[in-house]
Formats: sequence, C-alpha cells, structure tokens
Amino acid sequence: MKEIIKYLPEGWEEKAKELGAMERESGVIRTAEQLMRLNMLYITNEGSFQMAAMGMGLAEGIVMSKTAAAKRIRKSGEWLRWLSQEMMRAQGIEIAKPEFLGERLVKIVDASDESTRGKAKSIWRLHYVFDLFGFNSPSMEVTSNKEGERLTRHEVEEQDIMIADRIYCTISGLEHVVSNKGDYVIRFKSKAFKLYDSEGKEIELLPHLRHLKALQNTEVQCYYKHNGKLRPLRIVAMKKDWKAIEECKRRMAKKYRGKKKPLQDDTIELNEYIVLATSLDYSNDQILELYRARWQVEQVFFRLKSLFGYGDVPSKRDDSIKAWFYGKLFLAALCEFILKQLPFSPSDLLFDFDSFLLSSFTAQSLV
Repeated sequence: MKEIIKYLPEGWEEKAKELGAMERESGVIRTAEQLMRLNMLYITNEGSFQMAAMGMGLAEGIVMSKTAAAKRIRKSGEWLRWLSQEMMRAQGIEIAKPEFLGERLVKIVDASDESTRGKAKSIWRLHYVFDLFGFNSPSMEVTSNKEGERLTRHEVEEQDIMIADRIYCTISGLEHVVSNKGDYVIRFKSKAFKLYDSEGKEIELLPHLRHLKALQNTEVQCYYKHNGKLRPLRIVAMKKDWKAIEECKRRMAKKYRGKKKPLQDDTIELNEYIVLATSLDYSNDQILELYRARWQVEQVFFRLKSLFGYGDVPSKRDDSIKAWFYGKLFLAALCEFILKQLPFSPSDLLFDFDSFLLSSFTAQSLV
C-alpha cells in the first residue's frame, strides 16, 4: 500500500473526510490508508464485500463484518470519483472545456449491458449520465436489460446540453430535452422519423450531403412533426475520410451478415457521414467538437471495461454502483500513471508491474 500512496494526489486523505468517506474515526477503519486498502480489495476481488472484509483481516489485522465493509465502501464513491479525476488530470487525460460553452453543463447519456454478480447472475442494463467536463455522474441506474435506452428516463435541467448516440434519437427524447429548457446533440438515426421543410413537405437528407468532400461539413435546417405541428431541427453533417468509411462498411457487413433483411442502399450511404441532430446554434465545427469529446470519453470507458472489468457490476444499489464504477476508473488511472513514472523497459515493466499489482491489491499476497 505504501507503494500506491506515493502516487496519490495531494490532499487525498483530507478529501476522504471532506467527501464523507471517513465520517468518524471510532470504527475499525480509522485512517484513509485503511479505507483505500478496503476499496482496492473490493475492486480487485470481484466486487465481494465478504472478500474485502477478509482481506482486511489478513492485511491489517482488522476484523470486520461483510456489512461493515459494505457500509464503508458505499460511502467512498465520491472520494473515488475525486481521486480518478485528479489522477487523470495529472496525466493530461482530462478533456478541456471549450470556452464557448461558458457555464453550461454537457452531459453524456449512455447505457451498457452488464453481468451482475450474485446467487442469480443476470444481465442488467447500466444507464448513466456523465458530466463531460465536470467528471461527475449525476445519475446511474441498473435496470433489467429489457428496459429501453431513452432520454425520457433522465432528468434534464435548464441549460443542460445532452449528448447521446443514435439509439436515443426519438421525437419523445428531443421533446423531453427542449421542454425542460435544455439542448441536445444526438447522432441522427436513419428513418427514426421523417424530416420536413418549412412548408411541411417531406425531404430526403442525402441529397443535401452528397456534395461534401472528405472532412467537410454542412448543415440542413429542417423540421420534424410532433402532435401534428412542425418543430425545428438542425442537422450538422460531416463526411468521413475514406479509411473511416471503409472501416464502417466492414463493421456493417459483419454485423448484418446472414440477416434476412439486408440494409437499404440509402442507409449504407448515410453511414459515410457523421450526422448529428441538434437544437444548438453553435457553429458546425463547435457541434462536431462536442460530439468528438463524447467519443473520447467513450474510448476511456471502453478501455476501462475491457482491461479492468468495470462491467461486472456487483450490485443494483446506486451507491454500490458508483463506488464500483469510480473505483475501477481510479484503478485504471492509477495504473497508467504508475506505468508512465517507472523507468523500465516495456518487457521488464510488464512483469514488475503485474507483481506490483498482486502484492499491493490481493489479500492472498498479504498473508
């Protein structure tokens, strides 16, 4: 644990008290260092409160129940979030907020199907909202994977900018955002709904895009219908470069191979463009910049899930989910930071770092 502590951001112990992870010092967990070890044991032992409690007995000689371990860990979510943010900021991973946004919050909306541990292992859907530049998640919820991904399940506050993928591109979702005085940038879904001109005549989108060259962008002012009334919609589109187009075609061919109903030609062609639906009046480049930032964060989450298994959500409780999620994110950021600091060759570094993780985090090595 001493090897880990030297890499932690300044003030990490004080923050444990400030953010409610260490509410009192009269329990069996008396220091922030002990609390850190408890959380690391939890994160690296498949999200088991029982294993974390047992590990504390082996590592620290601290006898605690599974229930006591759970209570401490569940209160650590905000502290782990702060640690994650500071570790990523130290590495320059944090995405800088563009000045044109001012004080507005930009929130990514997404969901992921995960396996939940327990006696009856099931597939659940983790729905989350992530503050893109504040590095905070105001909303996380685990539901059955039968519950759909939709904007209407998430709270929207005035001036919020909601960014989401094409599955969220529905009229009810757009209306939910604007009715709460927010704005949206959403990947447009082909045939999600019809588009119209100002006179109510149906229009096709592709003829407005075919003049674009690689990486050029344009906008189309159009409308959709809600309760029989025309509602304004702005489309911002950019043509992909040839490498991105070929990669997209490859993925689509793989995804739809063997399907009885083949993709229509116009759907295939539309995938040659990044097409965004938005209610914002920022420039085309600014709209595309916001969506690229979303993509950068998704890559961080994808790497986190594939390397550190954040997807194996151990509980349906909101506080448990947050502690697990931010604990995994903190572990990923910490490992990357340490890798950058240690002066070893790549081959030596891999071996030594694996040993370091084992000796630092697992209860078995502390016997």
